[in-house]
Amino acid sequence: MKKKRMQKRFLIFMYVLAFVLLREWLLPVMELTDTGHMDLLLGFVIIAFGFSLFGVTPFISIPVKLLYIAWAVHYIYLDVVWFTLRTATILFQNLASNFTLIVQGDWENITDPFRTVLFFILLWMTTYLIRHWVETKKSIFLFYMTTVLYVTLLDTFTPYSANGSIFTIMLTGLSLLGLLTIMRIYGQDGTRFTLRDLLSVAAPLFLLVMVSGVIANLLPEKDPVWPDPVPYLKTFVGGTLDEGDERGVAKSGYGPDDSRLGGPFLEDDTLVFEAVVEKKQYWKVETKNTYTTKGWEQVSVGNTPYEFYRPRMVMDGGDSQPGVERGPVGTAKLKMVEKFPFLVYPYGMTKAITDQNVTILHLSESGQYRTTVGEEEAFLDFYELEYVDHSYSLQALRATRMESYNLSGENFDEYLQLPEELPTRIGELAETITASSESVYDKAKAIERYFASNGFAYDQQNVAVPGEDEDYVDQFLFETKRGYCDNFSTSMVVMLRTLDIPARWAKGFAPGDTVNYADGEQIYQVTNKEAHSWVEAYMPGIGWMPFEPTIGFNGPADIDYDLEMKADDPEIPEMPKKERDRLEQKKAEGEKKEAWTLNVTKAFETVGQSIRENKMILFILFALLALVSGGLYAIRKKWMPKVIISMSRSKIDDWETYANRYRILLKQLDRSGLERESGETLNAYAARVDGHFGSDRMKQLTAVYEEGLYGGNKTGHDWARLQKMWEDFMNGTTD
Repeated sequence: MKKKRMQKRFLIFMYVLAFVLLREWLLPVMELTDTGHMDLLLGFVIIAFGFSLFGVTPFISIPVKLLYIAWAVHYIYLDVVWFTLRTATILFQNLASNFTLIVQGDWENITDPFRTVLFFILLWMTTYLIRHWVETKKSIFLFYMTTVLYVTLLDTFTPYSANGSIFTIMLTGLSLLGLLTIMRIYGQDGTRFTLRDLLSVAAPLFLLVMVSGVIANLLPEKDPVWPDPVPYLKTFVGGTLDEGDERGVAKSGYGPDDSRLGGPFLEDDTLVFEAVVEKKQYWKVETKNTYTTKGWEQVSVGNTPYEFYRPRMVMDGGDSQPGVERGPVGTAKLKMVEKFPFLVYPYGMTKAITDQNVTILHLSESGQYRTTVGEEEAFLDFYELEYVDHSYSLQALRATRMESYNLSGENFDEYLQLPEELPTRIGELAETITASSESVYDKAKAIERYFASNGFAYDQQNVAVPGEDEDYVDQFLFETKRGYCDNFSTSMVVMLRTLDIPARWAKGFAPGDTVNYADGEQIYQVTNKEAHSWVEAYMPGIGWMPFEPTIGFNGPADIDYDLEMKADDPEIPEMPKKERDRLEQKKAEGEKKEAWTLNVTKAFETVGQSIRENKMILFILFALLALVSGGLYAIRKKWMPKVIISMSRSKIDDWETYANRYRILLKQLDRSGLERESGETLNAYAARVDGHFGSDRMKQLTAVYEEGLYGGNKTGHDWARLQKMWEDFMNGTTD
């Protein structure tokens, strides 16, 4: 009894140290993901360790843990402590609906409560592995080293500062490693020891660790022998930066300065605004007209008058144009989190509604709608926009011709501007891409589609910055072929201009992520990572039309397929599914195969985009899978015999089967800690094993094996009895 009390007191101390290490895992997760409720996670860890320490049966511990998870999710998302049948039902339905989303591959719409449940399960598996390492293996080296690597990498490559954490991890981890090593040595020798004996051995260890840690913390820091590799790695990932370029790795988000583009950036999930709207919209802010070989600027040409609007006044965004069909009026309600002195608006905006007494100043050259009070900037917290859905007639678009620009009488010089030093091969490439295109629209679409099938890749990290003598577009088109929206959109605008097609660079925000539904409308959350740029090209006789060349994004233009098309028309993959299916029924077998290939390519792009947008949930799922696999591997001596026995019963009883079973038994004994020593005979090994288990079964099984192996006696044995003995022995090794 005294020994059991000592062991439990010792294990309590071990679990306290393990708790400290696990807490250091959670701290950066809380800080980097802006996640709260650390106390709930630590409470779950305490419960799990407590159940392990006191040997609570799984029939009790598992239901209690599940109830705790349900209560925690209920408390976090419903902001109440006690369950009610109604709120519990709502929460259960919310979680259950996510299984359908996972099966459908719609990971981006997985809800936060379900993500929280997955994180709790991951924590559950981690505590189970720690219990196995502490109580069974008596070695926590793997967890300790993983913790050190995890925290140091986060400290190096993220904003998280782990100075205090590293010191805590080193002291705690080394103490835990030393104590478990002492316990393992005592266990191997079979020595009985008291708590006093253990403390007398452990005291020097604690003293050494503490003194070493204090001295290391107090000593002055020496300058590094090698230069810091992090700036080099970041530069290598993002492309070569010129000397003096101190921008480094920027964060995503809207910014007014686009004069120097390129370089890597980090995604920023900070919420910018929420929009209640019926369907996805591109949220426009402005356009820019002047390309400088390094980026974009907005240069005023002439004295274009401003247009002034008051809230609820009708604007010109919904005016009908030839070849553009006016659709129904929609509304978008925007709740701004980040303060902008301008409107963020969808295409076709006709009216802005707000209770604030502001003047809306429309800068027609850039398309920006600035909000002012007198001469001061005004920042709106909430406003409602009315807009008109437009659809472009494909028949009218296919009728556009280059000569129509000269007949329009409009001055497009600012949208045809190109720097004198622009490399000529950019225009040559544009000519090659559009050589077989007749209409202006088909030329623009040919360039838009060019990026999807010519070795280009969407990348936010490995993105180069052009040198002083390099052109931003030329570098992307002919050298790197890797970039994000700015690379793709700028390249398309420049190539269009080399063909004398007026084009301008548009910027704003992509549609965002759906988070909820309200009265049949969808709520979209738009964060800094949704900051985006695209292209607007002028179609003669129709007007300005948006295009989307960036891989993985779908543009805002709605096409009305109002003409008959051939099966090989490149427009078919972009048609709505209903119309595309109608045309595909007319195709020959070879044409169907080609369309299938295009759809598969598009599916891979969609999957790739989904993976990029759901890195956190994928990390949790893969980590959970790794922990489950690791846990099963760690306890394989308990479950493998049952599987092996079940599979072996279907085999024919003969010498070959018996010999294979005997070799399996040797492997199982090795997994159970009874390794056969080098040079040890089978008889000597059998005697040692029987001494451990208090039987003579290993000796009997070995005798039959040696008779067949060395004496050639492979028949005449009672195979049924030997199989029963082998099965009982295998099951006995799992205790």
